[in-house]
Amino acid sequence: MDQMGSRAAPASPYTPEHAASAPTHSPYAQPSSTFDTMSPAPVIPSNTDYPGPHHFEVTFQQSSTAKSATWTYSPLLKKLYCQIAKTCPIQIKVSTPPPPGTAIRAMPVYKKAEHVTDIVKRCPNHELGRDFNEGQSAPASHLIRVEGNNLSQYVDDPVTGRQSVVVPYEPPQVGTEFTTILYNFMCNSSCVGGMNRRPILVIITLETRDGQVLGRRSFEGRICACPGRDRKADEDHYREQQALNESTTKNGAASKPFKQSPPAIPALGTNVKKRRHGDEDMFYMHVRGRENFEILMKVKESLELMELVPQPLVDSYRQQQQQQLLQRP
Repeated sequence: MDQMGSRAAPASPYTPEHAASAPTHSPYAQPSSTFDTMSPAPVIPSNTDYPGPHHFEVTFQQSSTAKSATWTYSPLLKKLYCQIAKTCPIQIKVSTPPPPGTAIRAMPVYKKAEHVTDIVKRCPNHELGRDFNEGQSAPASHLIRVEGNNLSQYVDDPVTGRQSVVVPYEPPQVGTEFTTILYNFMCNSSCVGGMNRRPILVIITLETRDGQVLGRRSFEGRICACPGRDRKADEDHYREQQALNESTTKNGAASKPFKQSPPAIPALGTNVKKRRHGDEDMFYMHVRGRENFEILMKVKESLELMELVPQPLVDSYRQQQQQQLLQRP
């Protein structure tokens, strides 16, 4: 019996020593890929910055707020603005070389708590359309693509459904500090059926071959028609809010309740600043009612799109409209 007992009790592989030596798997790693993991991914990925042992950093080149800019990054807001399908170079930096087989993963998640469990995907119009999809190896539903890297892998988590793109880490070239990855964002933030104006975060992680997270960075992303203009508007609004908060705190007005009267509406043509050609001033208004807001947003988008249409095309369209009116009985 003693011999049988000794044979029936082999040393367990799940000892405290084994548990201590087991790697911590990536919350984003995907089975059946080069970067395998056996642990399920969390429903809500962490977006907390974690430099890790290699002091992992994600930075951007200096960019302007010019209207012609296809992308721009705001350090003040920690927010990337870019046009759909345009190249966005993101710089990866580490203080010491990571282990061989290390990879970089990019994953989009919704920023607000009420949306964070939803999966960020392209809208049906862009997913099913021919533009930007023909001849592409990336799945049509993925928002983020990597440009110019044949080793990129597009991952759909079987448990959470979250989508990400993974590329092998490459050390910087001689004389440089950064490794540059070219990302494309394939749907506008305003697209109905997709992001639908819901703000997103882009989470960039540095991971080992077996899925251990060595570093994490995140930033907000907005895909729009005019990145420079939107960045300037958001930064101006942020500074105005900061100044208002400082003024309120300084004057102690926050502790003094008061009844706010609606501002008087000036008569048309009085004290109203006319818009000049090239005027970059930004204005804000409060709108009561969701339906009124949606109507005004359509007007705003139409005006923004008009700025992108060449003037000869606008003139041709107007002539066609006039001819159709003249032909009516």
